[in-house]
This record gives sequence, structure tokens and C-alpha cells, in this order.
Amino acid sequence: MKKINFNIKLNFKIGIFTFASLFFLYLLYLSIPSLYDSGRVQKVLYDKLIQEFQLNFSLSSDITYRILPQPHFYIKDTKIFENQKKVFEEIGEVKDLRIYISKKNFFDKDNIYINKIALSRCNFFFKRENLDYISNLLNRDLSEKKILIKKSKLFFNDKSDNIIFIYSIKNLNFYKNQKENSNQIKTRGNIFKIPVKLFWQKNFNNNNTILNFKAEKVDIEFTNKGNLINENYFYENSFNILTNNLKTKYEIMNKSIKLNSTKSFIKNTPISYSGNIELSPFSFQIMIDAKEIDLEYFLNNTFLISEIISSNILTNKNINGQFRLRTRKLNKIRLFDQVDININFEEGSINLDKSYLLNNKFAKILIYNTNFGIVDGGSILNGEIKLNIFDYDHFYRTFSVSKKKRLKKKFENIIFYFTFNLNNSKFSIDKINFLNYEGKVMQSKNVDDFVEDNYETRFKISNNVLFKNFMRKVLNIYLDEG
Repeated sequence: MKKINFNIKLNFKIGIFTFASLFFLYLLYLSIPSLYDSGRVQKVLYDKLIQEFQLNFSLSSDITYRILPQPHFYIKDTKIFENQKKVFEEIGEVKDLRIYISKKNFFDKDNIYINKIALSRCNFFFKRENLDYISNLLNRDLSEKKILIKKSKLFFNDKSDNIIFIYSIKNLNFYKNQKENSNQIKTRGNIFKIPVKLFWQKNFNNNNTILNFKAEKVDIEFTNKGNLINENYFYENSFNILTNNLKTKYEIMNKSIKLNSTKSFIKNTPISYSGNIELSPFSFQIMIDAKEIDLEYFLNNTFLISEIISSNILTNKNINGQFRLRTRKLNKIRLFDQVDININFEEGSINLDKSYLLNNKFAKILIYNTNFGIVDGGSILNGEIKLNIFDYDHFYRTFSVSKKKRLKKKFENIIFYFTFNLNNSKFSIDKINFLNYEGKVMQSKNVDDFVEDNYETRFKISNNVLFKNFMRKVLNIYLDEG
């Protein structure tokens, strides 16, 4: 028994010694790259990054080798360049670059095998001129070895280097999925403080593409599918926001995009639209026809528009165009039969000028001199409303003005100066002017006093009863002046 115990102890010690020796030798083996000549490593890694990843890195000489958590070379202050027409343009600054390498053969210093690369604390700079470079990069065979990006920012600028938007990258994976034979991008981050997720894929079996984007905070999601048919791409886009779903088919031509939709819904109401987008110079015209519109729902859910206005994402001088929305039926607003809303983008400003609401029986409301602004961190819309009356008897009956008062004082138009708060959907009338048949303002101190006294009174414009009561009081005050 003693001999057996002695053998066990001896074997245990030999085992421990053997394991420690092997572990020590393994650490020595892992340390071999630290003996490489840094200049040689710089050249080999530069060539490998171009060959395998099609990325032109300008590697600094500040290269260190680290074993943990995996063997890799750590490089500080690296730059990325695009070779466009034999001119090298800087498109990225990388504070920390880690190139993870295979442990297969550290004795061959000229044949370093890269497993993946990781970039962090980067700034990427792109313009419209760089889009061809990005497209070419995405459409060629990527390496199946992942490119990982963390804690970085992507700046998209116009020709004058004015920032259009900034994407703060939380994480991004960029690689070829060999099993599915497709290039893929997966990323999470923030645009204008809004958390977003994005997935993009191109399948090389059929060259079809798919892009999925989610903005979690504002409940936006869209999916864009590109199908290659007879060497031309035809796209289908599904855009969901709250309870609204827009399904668009479009085709990209030489310098324009044609689009249309016949199966879209806004709050379960079917709509159709068509339009054209010119790419050079950029402009657009979109016409939307709706069977009916719940204007009250729209006016009560303007917080998303407020977020977009506050972010200044659309106040870009290069955005010019118009969305036009038409309908012949307004739900819950019986005062008007139809509406024509114009959302105009004019060199950095957004307005609703030349929009109108129509009552076929007695009047038309024209909206003009509008502008969006930011007050106390929230968004507002200021503007003027001109009421054109073409049947005064019907107009007075609608607002319950007695026949005795109707002829006391004549006027042709009424101008309302208004403010609409997009954060809380409150509408207020700031001033009212009555115009005579020559277009001159007919002063009314009593009306001015009434509007000022009721300035804090906010009401929903879609509430027929409140609006009628307000108008009846204004008309009676004005007509009583004689």
C-alpha cells in the first residue's frame, strides 16, 4: 500500500510538472510575435488588410503585440483611405485597431493569418461622393472574417462639409456569411439620440438585397427588398410607423426614382400615392390621395414630427420638394368637406403654405406664411389662416349669428394668426384681423381684447363645438361694434 501511495504521489508530481512545462512552452510560443520586427509586421498587416478586406489602412508604427484575451496586434491612431481616381481621400480615423491572428504557425512571421479585426473609438467621414465606394465595397465578395466596430461615430456631410447627420455606432459587424453566401451588416446605435437597429444583406445566389431598419424610441420600422429581374432592380418597401403602413414599389433609373403605391394604409384608411425623385440636383414631388383622413388622429399624434423637427434632420439646404395630400372626406370635422395639404421643403425650411380646407357650401380656408420653430426644447408651427367666404348667409347660419347683426358691419376675409404646439397638440389663435373688400385691416379693439383675454385658452381645432363657440363670440363682438 505504501508503494502504491508513493507511486501516486510521484505520478501526480510528474503530471503537474509536465502540465506546467507545457503551459510555459505554450506561453513562450504565444509570445513569439512579440519578437517580430515591427516594420515587417506593419508591411505584412497592410498587405493582408487590402487583400482580404479591401480596406486601405495607413498603419502607424505604434504596434504592440498582446496575448489576452486572444493573440492580436494593437495599433494606435490609424487612418483609412479611399482610393478614388488615384487620389487618396481620408474617410476614417481609428484610435484603437486590434488585428486578431491565428495561433497556427507563429514561426512563419511573413505569413500572418488574420482571424478578425476590431476597431473602436473611430470617426468616419462620408459624403455623397463616397457612396459609389461604399456600394462597390458592399457588392463585392467580403471576407468571411468579421470586421467589428464599437464606440464610434459616422459623419455624413454635404459638399461644403456641413453635417447632415451623425450615426453613433454602439456596435457593427461587417462580414460574409459563407453558409448563406451573402454579405451582411448588423449594427446598433443612435441617430439624433434615437436608438436604431439595422440589418443589411446581399445574397449572391440571386443578387437580391434586403435592408431592415428599426427606430425603437419613435416606433418606426421599414424593410426594403431589392429583386434583380432581367438585369434591373425593382424594389419593394414596407414602412411602419405607429398604426400606419406604407407599401411602396419603386425603380431607380439613371438620375431619378419612380415610385407608386396602391396598398398602403394610414390608421386602417386606404391611400394611394405616386411620385418622382430627381437625384441631381435632389428634389421630389409626391402626390398622395386618401379615401378619407382622420385629421383629429393626425393632430393628436404630432410628437414624432416634433422629434424630427427638433433634430434638424430635415432642415438641410439640399432638400427641396413637396408632399401633397388630398382627400374629399374628413372624419370628425364636419365643417369642411375636403382638404389639400402641402408639405414644402425649400432649401432648409419646411412650411405648409398653399394648403387649404374647403367647405363647398360657404367658405375656403387657405394656410400660408407658415414656419416650424423650436421653443423651450419643443417644436411649434406658426402661421396664418385666411378665411374666404363665398356664401355669407350660410356662413352666419353655421355660426348661429342672428339676422339682425349680419348687416351691421361687412367684411370680405378674416385672417387668423395661430400657433400649434407639436409636443402637446394644442392649437391657439394669437390674433384675428377682419379685412374689407379692398384688403385693408378693419381694426377692432374689442376683438383684440377678447383674443388677448382668451390667449391661454387652448382648444382642439378638430372639435367642432369648441371652434364654433369661439367663432360665434368673435363674430358677435365684431358685428356689435356697428
